[in-house]
Amino acid sequence: MPAVRYPPAQPRLVLASASPRRRELLAALGARFEILATDAEEDDAAPPAEVLAALPALDLPPGNHPALRAWRKAHAAAAHASDAVVLGADTVVVLDGEVLNKPDDARHARLMLTRLAGRRHTVYTGVCVLPALRERPAGVPFPPLQLAVAAAEVEFRPLSDAEIADYVATGEPLDKAGAYGLQGAGGGFVREVRGSYTAVVGLPLPDVYRMLTAAGITGLRDPEVTYRHWLQLQGKEPLPCPPTLP
Repeated sequence: MPAVRYPPAQPRLVLASASPRRRELLAALGARFEILATDAEEDDAAPPAEVLAALPALDLPPGNHPALRAWRKAHAAAAHASDAVVLGADTVVVLDGEVLNKPDDARHARLMLTRLAGRRHTVYTGVCVLPALRERPAGVPFPPLQLAVAAAEVEFRPLSDAEIADYVATGEPLDKAGAYGLQGAGGGFVREVRGSYTAVVGLPLPDVYRMLTAAGITGLRDPEVTYRHWLQLQGKEPLPCPPTLP
């Protein structure tokens, strides 16, 4: 990725994710950033007590908490970029109280989509923003750790076995939580989204805007305007009844 030029007195911004969709959304928000992905998803060490205390309340096992997963990604990246504000995010799909992570293979993806077909499930995206820890002016306090979770209820239309098989054959479901991508061909399976559309995609714009602004990142675009513009670039319209949120 080419070198990023930042406005004077603004810290670097690092996105702790290799996700193309998160990169697109963050860029659409007007942020200038670098990408630093790690293998933090495999880390199961106990987090600091202050991180556990700051986690938004959610009826999921701690290991599956999307904000904790987001913190692990951000924390791992911050070890290599202590002078930067670091943004981490993680998305989980929950059906009947069970977390549906990325499928293990094509067969697993077909099973997941069969379970989701014709039903409603919940998507949670956790976000973590860690402050830049160096090169702050004397007397200026460090911004605190920030953790948030955005949620959306997603309803699938009924799907035939052939539709599922054809979609899995594209390869799109294999690196997606819940085995589908709302912004891709999988969006054709979605009948309704209640809540944050961009949370389902993987980066809830209102939370990210608020948290990055609090961490000293300036020049960001309005999340609602960004959402509408991003949908136009994707050739999509907001889902009707009810109108989706950014």
